[in-house]
Amino acid sequence: MAATPTAMANMDTLTQKFGPLRTAFLIVPIVAAFLVDTINISIIVFYINLFS
Repeated sequence: MAATPTAMANMDTLTQKFGPLRTAFLIVPIVAAFLVDTINISIIVFYINLFS
Protein backbone atom coordinates (compact mmCIF):
# COMPACT_ATOMS: atom_id res chain seq x y z
CA MET A 1 0.00 0.00 0.00
CA ALA A 2 2.91 2.35 0.49
CA ALA A 3 4.56 1.70 -2.86
CA THR A 4 4.64 4.36 -5.54
CA PRO A 5 3.02 2.14 -8.22
CA THR A 6 0.10 1.49 -5.88
CA ALA A 7 -0.26 5.19 -5.16
CA MET A 8 -0.21 6.01 -8.86
CA ALA A 9 -2.82 3.30 -9.55
CA ASN A 10 -5.03 4.74 -6.81
CA MET A 11 -4.61 8.25 -8.23
CA ASP A 12 -5.46 6.93 -11.69
CA THR A 13 -8.64 5.33 -10.37
CA LEU A 14 -9.67 8.55 -8.64
CA THR A 15 -8.92 10.50 -11.81
CA GLN A 16 -11.18 8.23 -13.82
CA LYS A 17 -13.95 8.64 -11.26
CA PHE A 18 -13.71 12.39 -10.47
CA GLY A 19 -11.83 13.82 -13.42
CA PRO A 20 -8.21 14.87 -13.90
CA LEU A 21 -6.30 17.15 -11.59
CA ARG A 22 -2.79 17.51 -12.98
CA THR A 23 -1.50 19.30 -9.91
CA ALA A 24 -2.14 16.21 -7.78
CA PHE A 25 -0.14 14.02 -10.15
CA LEU A 26 2.74 16.48 -9.86
CA ILE A 27 2.68 17.38 -6.18
CA VAL A 28 1.76 14.08 -4.50
CA PRO A 29 4.64 11.97 -5.91
CA ILE A 30 7.20 14.73 -5.27
CA VAL A 31 6.10 15.32 -1.69
CA ALA A 32 5.80 11.60 -0.97
CA ALA A 33 9.24 10.90 -2.43
CA PHE A 34 10.75 13.71 -0.37
CA LEU A 35 9.17 12.43 2.84
CA VAL A 36 10.21 8.83 2.18
CA ASP A 37 13.80 9.91 1.45
CA THR A 38 13.92 12.02 4.59
CA ILE A 39 12.59 9.22 6.78
CA ASN A 40 14.90 6.65 5.19
CA ILE A 41 17.94 8.83 5.81
CA SER A 42 16.98 9.16 9.46
CA ILE A 43 16.51 5.41 9.85
CA ILE A 44 19.77 4.58 8.09
CA VAL A 45 21.75 7.04 10.20
CA PHE A 46 20.13 5.69 13.37
CA TYR A 47 21.13 2.11 12.58
CA ILE A 48 24.64 3.08 11.51
CA ASN A 49 25.12 4.84 14.82
CA LEU A 50 23.53 1.96 16.72
CA PHE A 51 25.77 -0.72 15.23
CA SER A 52 29.02 1.22 14.93
